[in-house]
Amino acid sequence: MKKGVISKIVYVFLGAIVVLALASVALNSAGQKEEVQMSVSENTIGSDTKEDILNVLWLSKDDALPEAVQKKMTEKQNTPEGMGEDMATMIEEVGANHVPLVLKYPKRYDQLKSTAEKGMSPKQSYNLPGFMGQDYFKGYADMDSIKELTFPKDHSAHEDFQFGWYFFSGNYMDANNNPVDVVVIFFRRALYPPDIAKEMGLTEIENQAVETVVGVSLGDKNIHITGSEPVISGASGLVTLNANPLLAQVGNNKAESLKEDELFPMKLEVQDPEKDLKIDLTLEKGNPVLLQGDNGKAPSIFGLGSWYYSIPNIESKGTVSYGDDTRELTGKMWMDNQWMAGISPPGYPNTIFIQALSNVSNGYKGEAPKSWGWDWSDVQFDDNTEVTFASMHSTLTKDLKNKGENPPENVTRETSGKYVHEDGTYENIDGTITITKWMKSSKSEAWYPNGWDVEFPGKNITFTMTPTVDNQFLYSASGEIREGGVEAEGTKDGKNIHGFGFGEAVGYSGQDYYFQESFKLLGIEDTPENRDLFTAKPPGAWLVVQSIAVLTSPFALIILMIMIVVHMVRKRKSRA
Repeated sequence: MKKGVISKIVYVFLGAIVVLALASVALNSAGQKEEVQMSVSENTIGSDTKEDILNVLWLSKDDALPEAVQKKMTEKQNTPEGMGEDMATMIEEVGANHVPLVLKYPKRYDQLKSTAEKGMSPKQSYNLPGFMGQDYFKGYADMDSIKELTFPKDHSAHEDFQFGWYFFSGNYMDANNNPVDVVVIFFRRALYPPDIAKEMGLTEIENQAVETVVGVSLGDKNIHITGSEPVISGASGLVTLNANPLLAQVGNNKAESLKEDELFPMKLEVQDPEKDLKIDLTLEKGNPVLLQGDNGKAPSIFGLGSWYYSIPNIESKGTVSYGDDTRELTGKMWMDNQWMAGISPPGYPNTIFIQALSNVSNGYKGEAPKSWGWDWSDVQFDDNTEVTFASMHSTLTKDLKNKGENPPENVTRETSGKYVHEDGTYENIDGTITITKWMKSSKSEAWYPNGWDVEFPGKNITFTMTPTVDNQFLYSASGEIREGGVEAEGTKDGKNIHGFGFGEAVGYSGQDYYFQESFKLLGIEDTPENRDLFTAKPPGAWLVVQSIAVLTSPFALIILMIMIVVHMVRKRKSRA
């Protein structure tokens, strides 16, 4: 073979090797680029946020996010930097707003703004407003924005209000007659005052953050299973809130009415893959709407308060699975829909004279406005009557006296609520609850009610409530509540009565636990100085002086008018 031919063959061979090598490099580079793009996309989502999203999509925390969700989460309003920027903007605008006779919080807001600018997750954004002041209420809907409740329109979540929830509590029996209790709560918060959210380009649903809280008690095993409490931003595209037909959906978790213009039948489906927990219930039919408080206002004081209605005695069936333990259930569900104006955090009244009066009173006593907790229960008796009642209490540990080695003494409090007749009509009731037993939280180390004696003398009803299992705690973004099934036994008009219901206790953990958990979540250093900074203070002397001036000004005006009238009368007399 000629030398030139051999050379050509060698060159062709070497050229082919070079082409293959370049192709290999290009393919590897493309793969690495795709991998880098995926990594960058994943890295724009915090690990906690990703786990929460996977949880509500019923996926394992080791799974990848669906491509469409991943793409959505790279949009500015869903990134930690974007959420932090929006939160910082809101804090700055609220701080700059002028709200008469309301205490300003410049140092606190500077600290919160600095915290937000580091980046925020949905869970952090959901929690941070709890540290805002009364001025944060400006722009949200108040109680007077609704004249009366009408349905199905007011089955909505009312996203223009600061805070609210859909609440479902059910008492069931499985095929072996073992008690099983289920509670599902969709807590909702509008993160920013609606006007500010609109300036940011957020729609009403994008301005929401929704936390899903669940608990299941298995009476025969004496266990209480709690969920993972995922918090999902409405800007993620994973939250839907509709009034007619009712739909509260977060990922795949949902409460959904199956017919337009009718609340029932309704599907309630929730899964928590981290806890291997599945709830699949059908709510078939219930009593008419029960308007709590005064025609649904519970309470309503100068624009502040909550709208609140219930649906008792909901016939229900379905399944609950925990691990490989699946139960067929039949029983009754109770449903609440409640939305609040200026309660969490506190707002300011729509009458300046009431704000002035509050400032003078608190300034004189040297007290900050108190935050309140409550004890609440519903009991559904075997005779198809029901009672629901609540009692308010201070959240301050010094008032509750519920810390330490030993449980508190028995405590008796006044309570009020509704008695529901068999036909669904209802009436107001008043009575007392006596807390006779207590259980200690392993997290906050606070004592919580765990046994109650209840009396309604006007209806000749007395009964005792006993928990169906131990340790009935639920946990949310930065707090804990006592929430679980109870069995009720007693008498009505001298005859024995029996039923099941729920016992709830909120606001017992104390400020220490709240600071500890909130600071940890928000990344704020837990120091005495910061605790003092975020503790509510009494109105200062100058604010009290301004408030006195406002309160006295109407009297000064009346005196002035009287003086003018007297002067005119005298002048006329002098002319005569």
